[in-house]
Amino acid sequence: MKYGKRATGLLLAILLLLSVLSGAAFAEGESGGEIQSVEAATVDELLKAIAPNTVITLTGRSYDLTRATGYGVFGSRYYGWNTVYDDGCELEISHVKGLTIRAARPGTELVTVPRYASVLKFTDCEDVTLEGFTAGHTDGAGFCTGAVLNMEDCRSMLVDGCELYGCGTYGLELSHCRGVHAVNTIIRDCSYGALYASGCSDVLVDACRIHGIEGYSGVFELSGCHDCACVNTRIRDCAIPTLLTLQTVKNFYLAGCEIRSNHFEGMFACQVYPAVVEGCAFENNSGSWYQDTWQLSERAVDPSGRTYDDEELETLALMQDVSWTAPEEAELILTAPEPAADGMIHVRNVDELLASIAPNTVIFLEDGVYDLSEASGYGTQGGYYWYWMNCYDGPGLVVHNVENLTIRAGGPHRARIVAVPRYCEVMSFEGCAGVRLEGFTAGHTQSLDDSACAGGVLSFQDSRNVEIEDCSLFGCGTVGVSAISCRDMHILHTEIHDCTVSAFYFMGSSDIAADECNIHDIGGAYGNAVYQYYDCKNITVDGRALSDNVW
Repeated sequence: MKYGKRATGLLLAILLLLSVLSGAAFAEGESGGEIQSVEAATVDELLKAIAPNTVITLTGRSYDLTRATGYGVFGSRYYGWNTVYDDGCELEISHVKGLTIRAARPGTELVTVPRYASVLKFTDCEDVTLEGFTAGHTDGAGFCTGAVLNMEDCRSMLVDGCELYGCGTYGLELSHCRGVHAVNTIIRDCSYGALYASGCSDVLVDACRIHGIEGYSGVFELSGCHDCACVNTRIRDCAIPTLLTLQTVKNFYLAGCEIRSNHFEGMFACQVYPAVVEGCAFENNSGSWYQDTWQLSERAVDPSGRTYDDEELETLALMQDVSWTAPEEAELILTAPEPAADGMIHVRNVDELLASIAPNTVIFLEDGVYDLSEASGYGTQGGYYWYWMNCYDGPGLVVHNVENLTIRAGGPHRARIVAVPRYCEVMSFEGCAGVRLEGFTAGHTQSLDDSACAGGVLSFQDSRNVEIEDCSLFGCGTVGVSAISCRDMHILHTEIHDCTVSAFYFMGSSDIAADECNIHDIGGAYGNAVYQYYDCKNITVDGRALSDNVW
């Protein structure tokens, strides 16, 4: 539950109301545009001051979020608490524009105890500055799975002169953000990497110091991003498989950096697009230049696109004071057709389909093939209710947080939704309710080399009230329909065929029925089960309850 335990009783309700009212004075800048300046000596004062157009100066020495009054219970319009696995809570600041949190003096520290919580999480925020403080998890037993700074769906975020330390998994963990810059900042001793970014653009690490990273992937791990850079930065004493792990990352620029005394298995692991490298000093690093695991890594190139040989990389001369600015990004504008007289939005191509995804909407697929790889901004730019998840060999479509969405067609033989990447589901749904899919075919495109798939066809997670009717779901997808932590799903009159593992996979789900489905040619080298499910309740097929925990 997003805000932890529910407050019960009249007394708690009154306290919550007073908490909200006491912070209201700081939100005046939201409408009037005036910047409010607030000094915060304690955690409670810090939380109370969080509001748009506010500069919060931390005048204390240490801020332990777990000591906040109402920790895990009370929030405000602009912050709340997420419960995490180890019975702790994560502070989430959301829907704030124009917030600055800065330290009055060096050494000011902001910490949290739970290992599964990020120290600070920002969601749907804009124009936020974090300046001059240290952040991390407190010393203690246990391995962290939370980052130090976690940002999701944020824009124009600046981390200036901070120190971010482990056991946090990443110093910075970013998802679907634009314009996140870390400058003059130390990132050290994190257990996964210094930076993780997915579906982001204009991410810059400038004049930072990174050391002591002992992770499992890369110092920088990015997927499905474009126009990102690391410049003027010193990276040393890290023991981690790679410097750069880039999956479908277009225009990553590494320049003016000193990379010394690190232990890498391979410096670069770049898939689809190469990293652009200029004026870096590589000294006393163990390991090879490239990590070639599943496939050959793209070789590093210079700004003109020419591939370096190993000796050229070894002898690059260090550039000083490199400047980098992300190119102007054209806004992705997709226009949905107007609803027709029948109340449905009739679409004729992928862009119209994506533009129409919204709550309380019925989309009708006119006859044809809807190849998701043909979408404008494919793999990089998404919409409010959908985004691209990068898989090993390309992006997959994820529809999220939408209610009462129907996608239908005139019959499986008339409209087909297809995806190219073999490691992604054709369509995934996360946090959705009231989804109805009807009368179309979905599957992966035929590959020239007939390679096997590692992704399924339709996937649902944390969703409820789902109906799939009169569809045709085909392999090479591994699973026709998968559901994790879902409830109330009905699959009716649907053909599922040629999937390599199973027709259905359910985990942690309940109240799922499959009736009158045509299931054939399931299995192969990876499995042959029609149904796989675990930790589920009330799973029925044609009215017959299945026994528990069948694999």
